[in-house]
Amino acid sequence: MHPLAASTLALVAALGAAAPGAVLGGVHGGGAGDRLPPTIANARLTEADLTALADPDDEWLFEEKLACRSSAAKQLWEGTLIDAALGKPARQEFQTIGVGVESDTILYLEFDGAVPPAWRKALNDKLWSASGEPVFAQPELVGQAGSLVVVLSTALTAKIRKPVGHRLRERFGMRFGDQDPERRILYDTLIGTLKNREKPAPAGIEFARKNAAALAQLSYGNFLVAELHMALKEYEPAAAAYARAIEQDGAGDPLPSDWTACAAYEGVGLAAYHLKDWPRAIEKLRAAADHARSIARAPQQGNALYNLACSAALGGQPDVAMAALTECFGAVGKRMKPQAQKDEDLASLREREDWKALMK
Repeated sequence: MHPLAASTLALVAALGAAAPGAVLGGVHGGGAGDRLPPTIANARLTEADLTALADPDDEWLFEEKLACRSSAAKQLWEGTLIDAALGKPARQEFQTIGVGVESDTILYLEFDGAVPPAWRKALNDKLWSASGEPVFAQPELVGQAGSLVVVLSTALTAKIRKPVGHRLRERFGMRFGDQDPERRILYDTLIGTLKNREKPAPAGIEFARKNAAALAQLSYGNFLVAELHMALKEYEPAAAAYARAIEQDGAGDPLPSDWTACAAYEGVGLAAYHLKDWPRAIEKLRAAADHARSIARAPQQGNALYNLACSAALGGQPDVAMAALTECFGAVGKRMKPQAQKDEDLASLREREDWKALMK
């Protein structure tokens, strides 16, 4: 088993991974089948949207000017923030909305095909604040769905921030982190509980139990509850909570980041691994690897494939194990080779000629 994949040891960073896309409302009624294709044409706000999203006492108006809230967002629009060699959007547009004396801009960036991972990483590094949270000088919220990236360059207190983010999240499944204050209390408390994965805080466990009904309604709440069950070695309820998180992710309450979604898919398989349910582990880890590949998340794809190989080797399917390990090295190179050479889960493969060839 790959140690870094053990129910995602990077959990403490989960909010940091999710936070730069903040916002939004609770459980939404719209399912994945109601979502529109993520394109600029579909994402652009109309006059009717302004009327529907604005508070009754406010008037929202479109403005022609660019009104980015940070210099980095303005440079992104101008094409000077990210090296063009990493790939340029095929199309880009902006909309600026005025509410009273304040103006805020939405940037729409659409690629032909998947957003290049290196481009998105560069965007994260250069646009988001060093703290991993929106701050006054860098308040942008960044979301991605398919080939569309949307940057809400709004003030932290802008009236358009939450309703526009909610619309993008619900309509396109765009992965923004949930910054609703009441839900953040739930999330932050659970994350604090899990900082010591070997011995989760008893008070946090009791908190999760007392708030089980509220957490069960939220995709990220279910994900964190699953992580808590994994830390407590309660694998059946962990698998059920991960599965609920995935179901809600597809039904209108997106998980806050691609990283979290990949971890949820892999978590179901890891729970089966710990239960020694090898057929189910193989099935679910295959699904996790396929999901990660579909969104160009090679590290998570590699983790899932490695653990699939371990499950298959332990489950008496050596050919499946070797195929998964070969695919793993193809996705992430041979950086996992030292781990594989000493991993007892894979001991049954070591006399095979294809193993020896792969490990050269």
